[in-house]
Amino acid sequence: MKKYLVIAILSLTSIVSLSAQEEIVYNQYHFNYYLANPALAGAEPCSHFMLTNKFQWVGMDEFPMTQTLSFRTRALDRIGIGAFLYNDRNGYSNRIGGQATFAYHIPLSDGRRYRQNVSLDRQLSFGVSFKLNYFSINQELLDDPSTQGDNAFANPDGLSPNANFGVYFKSYGFFTGLSLTNLIPTTPDIFGDKEVPAPFTGFFFLGNAFELDYDAFIEPSIMVKANQYGNIGGDINLKFGQEVDRDFGYWIQASYRQSFDRDNGQSLMLMPMGGVRFGKFQLGYSFSLDLNNLVTHSYGSHEIMLGYSFCIPKYFCR
Repeated sequence: MKKYLVIAILSLTSIVSLSAQEEIVYNQYHFNYYLANPALAGAEPCSHFMLTNKFQWVGMDEFPMTQTLSFRTRALDRIGIGAFLYNDRNGYSNRIGGQATFAYHIPLSDGRRYRQNVSLDRQLSFGVSFKLNYFSINQELLDDPSTQGDNAFANPDGLSPNANFGVYFKSYGFFTGLSLTNLIPTTPDIFGDKEVPAPFTGFFFLGNAFELDYDAFIEPSIMVKANQYGNIGGDINLKFGQEVDRDFGYWIQASYRQSFDRDNGQSLMLMPMGGVRFGKFQLGYSFSLDLNNLVTHSYGSHEIMLGYSFCIPKYFCR
């Protein structure tokens, strides 16, 4: 009985999140910062495909799951392009969408030089994305008598266009970026006059890769996310990786996430993760453990990443 009560609460939370159109955040964003910042499209003169699957609160009925397929490349000397598609199921709500990205990269150093694993390039990048999201409510919820009164849903589905902007800077092993999402206050018009506009959200990340012996590196980094409704969260990450040879490399990472939601309070999360590179293929896995009541009702959250790069990416890609 207690399990079903938790599921009901999560379903209600998913409806609120749907109306707010929260941004999807993956644990392994370190290998695809493009999903959070459009300026990363074509930031490297190489093409990358990434497929990510996220399964949240596994073991509970109707647990949330998200799939994302992304592509980014340097189209011209200073111009990058990118695109991604996603499918997100969260309780009784669903959303699918995609975005197209244009980025412009300004070199601040001469040529492309390397010292072992560290790119000596300095570069400043700007990017803008245009996206379209489709939201829908499952028929099972629409048929529930408890949702029929008071015009709970104005429409069973709806479209919502929007735009993102980002800036990114890298120098030697140092990198940082800032992005602003949902620049247009649109809604999918599912909740009618109860609709909450898409939250204006900011992402900030900062990190530095330090060389070690034997073509290894260690990379501390942080990520902060905040939106206009007072929800804020931050990650502290420490990654270690080694390029054993041109055909094989590996990495491990420990992350700690703390967030505060205006409606749901504080949450804490531990996220161990790791992965390998075989030639131009990359495979990553992340496990998330919620340090709250959900830990007794689920088997945690799992994330699997599969990538292919048309080059041998430094630091297993950003």
